[in-house]
Amino acid sequence: MKKTYRLLSYFPKLHIFLLVTITLVFLVLFFFTDSKHKNLESLERSLITEVSLESLEEVNLIQEKNDSAINKESIIRRNDTLYSILRNMGIETDNITGLINSPNSQLLTNIKIGNLVKVELRDNKLFKLIYVEDYKTEVSATKIDKGYSIEKIKLKEERLEVFKTVTISNSLYTDGLKQDIPDSVLMDLVYIFGWDIDFVHDIRPGDKYSLIYEEVFIDGEKKLNGDILIAEFVNRNKIHTAVRYKLKKGNSEYFSTDGRNVKKAFLRTPVKLSYISSKYNLKRKHPILHTIRAHKGVDYAANKGSPIRATGSGTISSAKINGGCGKEIKIKHSEDYTTRYCHLDRYAKNIKEGRKVIQGQTIGYVGSTGLATGPHLHYEFHVNGKHRDPLKVKFPYAQPIGKDEESDFFAKANYFFDKLKKYQSLSG
Repeated sequence: MKKTYRLLSYFPKLHIFLLVTITLVFLVLFFFTDSKHKNLESLERSLITEVSLESLEEVNLIQEKNDSAINKESIIRRNDTLYSILRNMGIETDNITGLINSPNSQLLTNIKIGNLVKVELRDNKLFKLIYVEDYKTEVSATKIDKGYSIEKIKLKEERLEVFKTVTISNSLYTDGLKQDIPDSVLMDLVYIFGWDIDFVHDIRPGDKYSLIYEEVFIDGEKKLNGDILIAEFVNRNKIHTAVRYKLKKGNSEYFSTDGRNVKKAFLRTPVKLSYISSKYNLKRKHPILHTIRAHKGVDYAANKGSPIRATGSGTISSAKINGGCGKEIKIKHSEDYTTRYCHLDRYAKNIKEGRKVIQGQTIGYVGSTGLATGPHLHYEFHVNGKHRDPLKVKFPYAQPIGKDEESDFFAKANYFFDKLKKYQSLSG
């Protein structure tokens, strides 16, 4: 140290001062640059270690969850209310209150069992609600600045015509299904021709039918099978044709191409799932009494408890036990026509003397009361107090097309008839 001091004493003081100053400046620059470099390295390490890839993914998922919608839906069940449905979906009470207090909220008060409620949630709040009233009507509620905008919407409906033709080899129903004819359309076909054709007993292999019916689409999606527009049924070489026509009074009915209503005052059979065990026969030997006794009706064998239909509208003139007929019902349809039903197991609810019934209404159930060897219905048809064969009697027609509608009806009937024949020709 003494040597260093002695050495410096030989230098001029100005030189020593400059040397010290330069040294100090160099040290300051060195430590400042090193510190800045270390700070930059620390910052870089923190960006890499503290904000990992997993953390970044978490942030993105949270952002997507907040920005995207959550959709839920619910079928309305018994005792459901709009409030209970929305609460079960996790929507808060104040949010539901805001919906209920919005203008036009009365459109959402009469919700029906079986209909659908769909909601869209954003940030756990109700953004949009759709109540599907029917296949072509919805009530929509959309969030706005204050409350919700609620309106009833009629969806765009499109109807397409479908042609089908079937030759029966097994049955109307099974052969129809093989041709992709919907079940509901086949049932409509049976209803339309049910007054002229007994589909249980009259159908034969080789019988055939053709029809044009509608399919209903909403926004390009099929919603339901519509009505039969025209149908032709060939049964035992006899041709039956029916055209749908909307009357001025608003309802639609089916008429033959000459304007006769295909509906008759009476159904052909009183029991749907049955077979004829005994026909009308004035010289039949009674199966229990073993004597020749006229069988003035038709016996329909069926399972015990099978529903029995009133074949025509009228008033019950008798509902009681009557000797060998067992439990019996008589219906007076007019001054000219009466029907009789025997061997019932029991009567339907509210069936008693003086009650009015309509065609097709269930009046009782198949049994074997009275003189009967097994469960069946004995059915009689009376005209002016005389027995007639129910399988052969000619039933009166319902109201034909009115004179004031004939011109319009015949134009439409001819249009659909020509179209049906064209399709038949093209199908070979």
